[in-house]
Amino acid sequence: MEQQAALAAHHLFGLVDNRHYEPLSRRAITPQYRDALERLLPDTWVLERGDVWLHARMKAGGAGATEAAGPTGTRSSAGSAGATGPTASAGSVRRTAVPPTQGFKIHVSSTPAHTLRLFDLVVPVCVENGVEFKAAADPVMLNVINSKTQERGFSGKFMTVYPPDEDVFVRLIETLYRRTADEAVEGPYVLSDRRYRDSKVLFYRYGGFRPPRRLNIDGTQSTFLVSPDGTYVADERLPYFRLPPWVRDPFAGEPAEDATERPAGEPAATLLNGRYRIEGALAFSNAGGVYHGTDEATREPVVVKEARRLTNCWTSGERTVDSVDMLRHEYDVLRRLEGLAFVPRPVELFQEWEHTFLVEERVAGIAFHDFWAQDDVILAPYIRREGRVERFVPRFREVVGRLIHMVEEVHARGVVLGDLSPNNVLIDTETLRMSFIDFESAVHEDDEAALLSYGTRWGTPGFLHPDRATRDRLLPCDDWYAAAMLLYSSVVPATAFFALNPLAQDLFLDELVALGVPTQVRSVVSCLTAGRVDEAKSVLADWEDG
Repeated sequence: MEQQAALAAHHLFGLVDNRHYEPLSRRAITPQYRDALERLLPDTWVLERGDVWLHARMKAGGAGATEAAGPTGTRSSAGSAGATGPTASAGSVRRTAVPPTQGFKIHVSSTPAHTLRLFDLVVPVCVENGVEFKAAADPVMLNVINSKTQERGFSGKFMTVYPPDEDVFVRLIETLYRRTADEAVEGPYVLSDRRYRDSKVLFYRYGGFRPPRRLNIDGTQSTFLVSPDGTYVADERLPYFRLPPWVRDPFAGEPAEDATERPAGEPAATLLNGRYRIEGALAFSNAGGVYHGTDEATREPVVVKEARRLTNCWTSGERTVDSVDMLRHEYDVLRRLEGLAFVPRPVELFQEWEHTFLVEERVAGIAFHDFWAQDDVILAPYIRREGRVERFVPRFREVVGRLIHMVEEVHARGVVLGDLSPNNVLIDTETLRMSFIDFESAVHEDDEAALLSYGTRWGTPGFLHPDRATRDRLLPCDDWYAAAMLLYSSVVPATAFFALNPLAQDLFLDELVALGVPTQVRSVVSCLTAGRVDEAKSVLADWEDG
């Protein structure tokens, strides 16, 4: 979980500058969404940039909506000039002098392909009713919001609409539902919310509009709701729907969609597909969880990977792929590699509710980086201790031989791994038997262009070939470079520095060789870095003979 949080931080704060962490508010936005909103908003409204959002607000002192003549009457509004679309059937509302600090908010979810259409459907209704909103600032920001590394409680929210009170909320979400129900629009499930009816884009929760904030010691801020007795209660974005204890759901008597709804983003029951008993979680991401359990049919331990529709979308040309596409692709890769002793055996791919699940054999071992960090194994800080290098060398030599053989076997099946990193290699502490896991970035030479392109973009920093981002597909040299960095990390975990200073790669190894590490370590790493696999094998063979 901590590793996932670190990956999220790198992903978010590295978007602005690849050398320095910067907040997303420093990133210049592209004009697509701003232009679309300015076309739909009247002159009495203003757009303001805030972090990853564009906020649409009525100008101070500007004309807001006036009360309708009756519950089914129509109204005229200076705020509706230039807007199109039907008025709210239940009448319109007057803008409150002081906007509320909290209440029910409406979230509109969207995939990249449907954003402009949703603007056309939603914005006129908000303008007609004098209800303010915010939207993702541009397509890149929307991709961040729906990305794999996004916190699950924050994901999916393309637009947020702020009704001033509960009556307006109830009328407005129904109006939006009628506007969008017959449209070919959809978005990812907003895990923190409840889905409205059977809508594929409308969700709601109770939370802060302009909530009180507290600065935390780590520089982050916490937001709060205020209970009726004045108590501050944390305004948490959880990966499931939960109301504060004093708030009643106005739609509590209605099913959100049907009896199969599972809004938490996790398996609702411990038995999936009538066969797989879930016993715990290994990791969570916005794209879905990874669970461990037992196959009740065979009594064998399994790993179950989950994919949520329309999250982690990737567009190449006219083709858009999401987490489900990638999980299905991973299943195909596992089947291509079936029979290799170091690759988990695929068991089944199936869909339950709106989520897709991949079941595979659970293999034994600990993460590669955890193995080399063990007290009796770790090298770099204790290299001067008596016997430390002598204990390290046989392990390293054995791992090199096994790793080269494994990568060659994968390549012989026409597959490139794409994300060979310490997180994706398990090793047995006693036998040094290794296994590859997590084939999300793996590609086959016959894959379509969108999948080949995706593979070049998704990997672990510090283990990516320097030329990888300039290509439209992965090559075997990408895996050999990653293998070199994998071995490098077992000596000293410094590979993340090399993007900042490529000369550091030789510097660290030279210093370690001067401290007693055999020169063959440097030679093997250097050969694999350059893709000279046969030369690396020769170094290893001579080393073992010696």
